[in-house]
Amino acid sequence: MRNKNIKKAILITGSLLPFLLPLQATAATFNKMYVFGDSLSDTGNVFNVTQVANQLNPTISIDPPSPPYFNGRYSNGLIWVDYLADALGVNLTPSTNLAVGSPITITPSGEFGVNSLFNGATTTQSVNFAFGGATSGLGNASDPSLPGVLTEIEAFTSDLARVNQSADSEALYIVWAAGSNDISAGNLSSTVFAENVSQGVTSLFNAGARNIMVLNTPDLGNTPSARSLGSNVSTLLTQLSLANNSSLAITFNNLNQTLPGINLIPIDVNSLFQEAIANPTKFGFSNVTEACLDSVTLIACTNPNEYLFWDSIHPTTAAHAIVGELAFEKLKSKPAAVPEPTSSASLGMLMLVWLLRTVTGASKSFWRRCHPVRHS
Repeated sequence: MRNKNIKKAILITGSLLPFLLPLQATAATFNKMYVFGDSLSDTGNVFNVTQVANQLNPTISIDPPSPPYFNGRYSNGLIWVDYLADALGVNLTPSTNLAVGSPITITPSGEFGVNSLFNGATTTQSVNFAFGGATSGLGNASDPSLPGVLTEIEAFTSDLARVNQSADSEALYIVWAAGSNDISAGNLSSTVFAENVSQGVTSLFNAGARNIMVLNTPDLGNTPSARSLGSNVSTLLTQLSLANNSSLAITFNNLNQTLPGINLIPIDVNSLFQEAIANPTKFGFSNVTEACLDSVTLIACTNPNEYLFWDSIHPTTAAHAIVGELAFEKLKSKPAAVPEPTSSASLGMLMLVWLLRTVTGASKSFWRRCHPVRHS
């Protein structure tokens, strides 16, 4: 029976499998992994805080609604950091799972916030600090009570300082502010965007981090949301994406020159998505322009693994797996900076496991999930 299920999964994935199966963990790995970012990397932080808030105030919706979203992720299954963490042999924990007492705080006036008191718990294990809606700076495009990427990094460095420790120099640190939340928050400056990323990387470096992966901005003009707003908006978002990436390229060069000993690992996710849109069958996709999930009825298409986008702004788990592969392959190309392997898992096998699973399972959300031009 098991063999029949595996064969069925292979048939489902089609031409996606040849792309995924070579990704075996034959490259070096890291002892820990830390993630700072937005909904493209959030494995349950916004979900955790809204779930607790909902218990205190039922008018607050749990975000993202799971199902149809998968276990607090803004997709229909595992996301790219899940795949990468498994391939590297580390267990990634949402930071809100480690907060002392509760993932939220409540002011005397009854306002909710995110609890960033960890008492050193984030220093000894792999942690995901990413929150949906995070901008590249301090703020959040969905709600001011939620953190931006720089606030996420500050939460980590503050926890290090609390227990008088430095960041683990042998761990992998990931920074990905996709840029769409900056635009939603009114920041159209690619210079400010790149400066925020530079500040975040520098803060991690000064705390002791050395292996820092940074992903660039995908073409925001090619999301289903942007396409639905017309060619003028779509073109503008494409131009803003290109400007972000041009500024990031300059920033990467400056960081390599000013931070001696840094192992900066840039990931060109924009080119990957451009290639997937130009050559969808190469990646097993049949639809790269529309969302699989209907945002009104929350009814999904019957073939999500053939879609690039799960909803109007977020990729499917199939697309996330490809991003995870790109990141892992980049690590394999820099063997001098990576320790020896401890895991034999591959992202291809992870996709098979996911496909064999049965996943069970829009009112106003306390933290707004969707924005017309938001990508993450």
